[in-house]
Amino acid sequence: MLNIEFAQGSLDAKAQSELTAGLESHGQVQDAPSYNKQRFNWTVRDDNGELIAALTADLLWDWMYIDELWVDDRCRGTGMGSKLMKQAEQYAIEHKLSGLWLWTQSWQAPVFYQKLGFVEFTRFDDFPKGHSRIGLRKALV
Repeated sequence: MLNIEFAQGSLDAKAQSELTAGLESHGQVQDAPSYNKQRFNWTVRDDNGELIAALTADLLWDWMYIDELWVDDRCRGTGMGSKLMKQAEQYAIEHKLSGLWLWTQSWQAPVFYQKLGFVEFTRFDDFPKGHSRIGLRKALV
């Protein structure tokens, strides 16, 4: 008899490896492109070495997913967020990617991303209640 187990948190390394192998195997049968996700980050530190801004991203197939963009409150309005986004976009252009995409919340910065040329491609209303989760993308090709 099969046993379904529930656990909080990430899979352990062995289970994650088995899951990845299973997904890759299924993808090969379906003639899907190989799943080779790469992780990137750009960071900004002040003169004391304190982190004051960061952008993390994943590259999968030919699109870059902007996972996190954060600028310390003391540095907001200085253009630092735009500079980090431009660094990510420049990397994407140099590597001939199709584009960049991200999720943001309605209380975060959808207008900021739209000013950088991102367009909304989906919206999940009431997530959480009274707010929206917004998918934005910027095609480069």
